[in-house]
Amino acid sequence: MGKFLGYALLAALLVGSIIVAGMVWLGAKDPVSDAFTTFTAPPPDFAAGTTDNGYFMLIGFAAGPNADPAKTGYDIWREAENARGHYYFDYSKEGRTELRVQTDLLQTIQAWKSDDPITKLSQLEETLQTFQTRYKLLLERYTQWLSLPFDDEGYGHAGTPRLAEIFLAHRVYVAEGFKQGLAKGIDRLSTDLPTWRLVLAHAKTPSVKLLAAAAIRDDAKLISALLSRQPDDATAKQLADLAQPLATDERSLRWLLQHEFAGGLSRYKSIPLAQGPAPKQQSDEEARWLAGLTGLGDDVMDRIELPLPANPVLRVAMKKQRTLNVFAAYYEAALKASGVAPIKLPTLREIGKQGSRSVLDPLVNPIDSVFSSVPEPAWTPVLGYVLEADARLRLAGLQIILRRAPKQQPMAVVIGQAGPDYYDPFTGIPMVWNAAQGVLYSVGKDGRDDGGESSFDVSVKLGESPPLAPAKAPAKPGKPAKPGAKPAPQPAKKA
Repeated sequence: MGKFLGYALLAALLVGSIIVAGMVWLGAKDPVSDAFTTFTAPPPDFAAGTTDNGYFMLIGFAAGPNADPAKTGYDIWREAENARGHYYFDYSKEGRTELRVQTDLLQTIQAWKSDDPITKLSQLEETLQTFQTRYKLLLERYTQWLSLPFDDEGYGHAGTPRLAEIFLAHRVYVAEGFKQGLAKGIDRLSTDLPTWRLVLAHAKTPSVKLLAAAAIRDDAKLISALLSRQPDDATAKQLADLAQPLATDERSLRWLLQHEFAGGLSRYKSIPLAQGPAPKQQSDEEARWLAGLTGLGDDVMDRIELPLPANPVLRVAMKKQRTLNVFAAYYEAALKASGVAPIKLPTLREIGKQGSRSVLDPLVNPIDSVFSSVPEPAWTPVLGYVLEADARLRLAGLQIILRRAPKQQPMAVVIGQAGPDYYDPFTGIPMVWNAAQGVLYSVGKDGRDDGGESSFDVSVKLGESPPLAPAKAPAKPGKPAKPGAKPAPQPAKKA
């Protein structure tokens, strides 16, 4: 009996020690880490706080024909800004989506999936006519949007805004240009691509970053298709100016990571606010549309959220600064790893283990349970999609370099000497040349060499398409036309 009492007393002392240690831990104030300070600093304001911002027009792009899309978008954003991190963009009010596109029409603009997109674009007469009949105003708005400054004001907001209309307008804008002729098509590429690169650089949310990457991939694929048709030197020079690799800020996940950190902090530091099911449902639908466009899976937005445990006890423990420091350290490590090839992003569990204080932590520190119970954030697919846009631009740039290289120089030598800016962003080594297939390629986001197979690798075929017809010179001004005569053709004005 005495021995039993001794064991009981020892157990009671151990439990008491754990409780005391836990209370000490819960009451301790951990210092704010440098990473936490970095990832809670305000993001830059790229549009100087003005409402004349392409982001607001993007939000209200599908507003009714009598509405101001920028003003409508600002109103939608302002409502959600009042409960940032909790409220979704609400498109359910009258007049906010009157110009919503039909899904079937969106699916018809798929020329970019063709091996010969230039020819495919010239065959879209019926589709373009349908768009002009139903949605001509969207194209006019898109032309206006291309000239606006852009700052992603969705930072810290929940959900995904409507994106389908502006992306469809982007494809129709480019396709319509090529329908009018080679010069007009390249002219529109010269306006479209720089704008989307600005959006990519200023994106602070995953949805905007992915949308911009999708548009850039579209344009880059057309540039490569044009270069494969052996254009004249003047045309090749225009395309070379466009085929520049992505800059660091365009590739970076910096603000996307901080956006998710800020949203997660907002969700568990304050009581969730009720908004109603409609806005969230609309956001989920848009997230699925974006997932379909990018091929990243329906749950891509859910998989990159800052994870919160379902256990309420652990939720209380998460309010400790130490836990927040670990989350911030994870985002900092992910940001560093995202800029190094080959890509291998850290896991939240790895970073959590690095922060352990002692062997007793699993007993007194519920943080370990937090990191073992929540799903791992999955940023690799998002980064891979952005890097595939970069790979397409680098391949186009390599086509220019190969065009200018001495004919007797081996292909592999030219590719290797192109320099790191034109290396495969997924491997950090030169792009691959498959001489048998006539294909130049990047191994793509899976990191595996599939011989240039376009379903897995990011590839371009060199010199297989028919040559481009030479561009017609503008008509020279002549004598005044006689009454009743048809006017001489004039060069198309820049859109």
